[in-house]
Amino acid sequence: MMAFILVFGATFLLSLTEHNTLLENLFEVCSAFGTTGLSLGITSDLTVFGKCIIMVVMFIGRIGIPSFLYLIGRRESEANYHYPKERVIIG
Repeated sequence: MMAFILVFGATFLLSLTEHNTLLENLFEVCSAFGTTGLSLGITSDLTVFGKCIIMVVMFIGRIGIPSFLYLIGRRESEANYHYPKERVIIG
């Protein structure tokens, strides 16, 4: 379900900024999400915003949606440990 929302959300954003057909945009986004390497040749003609959308979708498709959500949602916690200090004599 999350993949469906991501793909169609990215396709919608791409449709707002690009002058391609909906099917071409959907193909590019699905190809980016699946990291298949297929393209219709329109990727080089995308705007900077369109290329950024494709890059983010490629990244999320590569690492997976749950991993991406964990990456952006985790909180840095203070360490509950400390390293021991010792003077080491060498020689």
